[in-house]
Amino acid sequence: MLAHKEKQMSFISKKLGQFTYFDLQLDGPNWRGKRVLDFGGNIGNILREQNSTIDHDKYWCIDVSRDAIESGKQAYPDAHWVFYDRYNFVFNPNGREGLKLPGIGQQFDYVLVYSVFTHTSETEMMELITELEKWLAADGVLAFTFIDPHFNPARNDGTIHQGYYDGTCLKQRLERMKDTDPTVDIQALLERARNARWCILVNEDDLYIESEDLKYYDETQKRSFHTFYTADYMKTIFPDAVVLPPQHDAYTPSEESMLQHCCVIRKASGR
Repeated sequence: MLAHKEKQMSFISKKLGQFTYFDLQLDGPNWRGKRVLDFGGNIGNILREQNSTIDHDKYWCIDVSRDAIESGKQAYPDAHWVFYDRYNFVFNPNGREGLKLPGIGQQFDYVLVYSVFTHTSETEMMELITELEKWLAADGVLAFTFIDPHFNPARNDGTIHQGYYDGTCLKQRLERMKDTDPTVDIQALLERARNARWCILVNEDDLYIESEDLKYYDETQKRSFHTFYTADYMKTIFPDAVVLPPQHDAYTPSEESMLQHCCVIRKASGR
């Protein structure tokens, strides 16, 4: 079974909106001439948007999907592509647990991390952010996304935004899970998570509240892994960061972008 799984194509994403998302959250910086690391950038979709102004030869992508890295390299040969064979519950279950970041000998003006820490443990997130901060140039910016379980994107400014799902991010995810498993008890799971600062939803309905003590899952059971953090909790674990809500009023993004908060860490000169 493992040999068969290894021959399957690793995860490739066709989703767009990453450049527009970060451009808005960071107040439209001048991307030209800036070194950009797209951590977990898959096939480099951030370059594919028509309005993207990131220089290809100053763009680096690191990802745990070997096929995505190869695909990106073919599409953008002037950019820099690094396969990172680190374990991930869903996207690289045969990778090496705790593998250190590859040495690439660069300092970056921007390190962008879109929808990566929504699929890792808190411990892994903290470890990787600590290391990625070391790769920032003077005045560099690290921006990463997260999803607040109790946030309602349709009512983020106190008004109802028509045409979008009206409910919390966690509820929306659970309802999607119910499509796979009709036995999912959404209300019971929401009640368990009601006061959670953070939680992990594994597969359809294994909900871990502020705990990484996961039960054993064999390869055939690893279907999905979603991590949620409240905005207030993020402010406590990254006190020097600015935590921003989704900017879905400003443009028409992918549905996923409408869920994503942004945590922005700026490196001061001399640090």
